[in-house]
Amino acid sequence: MDLSCGENLQNSGHISNGSGRTVVVDMCVAGPDRALDRDPRLLPNLLILERVNALHTDYFEHVQIDIQPFMRKVVTTWMLEVCEEQQCEEQVYPLAVSYIDRFLAQRAISRQQLQLLAVTALLLASKFRQCHPLSVDLLCAYTDNSVYPEEVREWEVMLLQRLNWQLSIATAFDFVEPLLARVPWGRANSLVRIHALTLTSVCYTETEFLLVPPSLIAVACITAAARGLRVRMTINDLCTLTSTPAAAAELVARHVERVLARETQPQEPRARHVQPVKQSAPEQTQLPDTPTDIQDVRF
Repeated sequence: MDLSCGENLQNSGHISNGSGRTVVVDMCVAGPDRALDRDPRLLPNLLILERVNALHTDYFEHVQIDIQPFMRKVVTTWMLEVCEEQQCEEQVYPLAVSYIDRFLAQRAISRQQLQLLAVTALLLASKFRQCHPLSVDLLCAYTDNSVYPEEVREWEVMLLQRLNWQLSIATAFDFVEPLLARVPWGRANSLVRIHALTLTSVCYTETEFLLVPPSLIAVACITAAARGLRVRMTINDLCTLTSTPAAAAELVARHVERVLARETQPQEPRARHVQPVKQSAPEQTQLPDTPTDIQDVRF
């Protein structure tokens, strides 16, 4: 039995504590556990947990009155930026978004309370998934103090009650490592995992994937990442592991590719006066048929 420690002590970093001071925090994160990733019980347990916490209805149509889909995208993008700046562990962000979605599926709130909910979800997720949780004061500072610590503490109890104290929720991030460990091409390119997790983060900001199971999101993002890196693979390997129809996985993978193309398309400045200009030859401005060449995308 190998009991060696694979932590990298060089991962300690400097993080602001919300009061303007910078403190040294131990940010050591253990590497992948190969024994756990290959355990035959892991994927079945994750799939069961996925079904238990699945969303079955679009809460924008049946529950929420004031909250609109674009508001969710704005707040989840803000959450992702906070997690990246604070160097949170990978599972914190998708878990926090999952908490938000499950809360919004049960109770209607106003748009003024959405960022308060996001702050509370980040607080709970960081407490649950990393050794050094984000502080309440730090999270409030990220909102330009529009959210008060007293409100966050009150909502923390309310969010826990709405979640029935079930904080262990399977996210797409949880599926990526076990899936890559079980396919023969999973370790062919070390960038597949990094790009797949980046695509997964993008999917969690999009309301289009709200009702898609996390396992299917993971399969689609791994497929899109592998294709973009030109890794020889087959989507059937992943579908077999997750009991997912190949047609559904391919459909979601292509949708992930379209989202990637949309998010990475450069924004052209708007001209004040637009005049028709005759062109001698048509310009080639269309996107390629397979927009998954992500080697040129900076992650």
